[in-house]
Amino acid sequence: MGVQFQLLKTKLVAVYEKTGEESSFLLVPMDIKEVNSVSLKEMKDDFKAAFSSEISAKQIEDSLTAINSESKDENKFNLDNLKFTLKTAYIYKKGDTKEYAFAIEVDCGDAIPDLGFVKIEKLAFKIWNTEKNVILQQLNLDTIENLVKKLDAPEKKIAEA
Repeated sequence: MGVQFQLLKTKLVAVYEKTGEESSFLLVPMDIKEVNSVSLKEMKDDFKAAFSSEISAKQIEDSLTAINSESKDENKFNLDNLKFTLKTAYIYKKGDTKEYAFAIEVDCGDAIPDLGFVKIEKLAFKIWNTEKNVILQQLNLDTIENLVKKLDAPEKKIAEA
């Protein structure tokens, strides 16, 4: 499972991987050279722009409870704009052989407001038990170990993995 997002104006990728009983997690910038910063004033301004012109606990609560509303205001949450893509679906069973692969990508770009210091762009959910190259290519897989190795190659971006 993975997610691409921005935190404090820096694009990050987080990946969770479970192999048997072993779990791994990785969080790294998508491009190590592109690390940005944001001031507290900018964060406050972003919150105000996302939720209203004058921010208050009540307005934030109202905005969050209106998450499923039909609001056309581009600064509000609008889950109707979530875009789901089935990247692959594969099941194969023959005798004792059992293989599967399933991947969904969720584009959050137009559904969740850009708060300035936090922006969730994509979510990816992948589960597989196969070694078929074509299926693995559809999944666009990379292991956390390989992603960590790519950190030693600064000319490559993690997001390309």
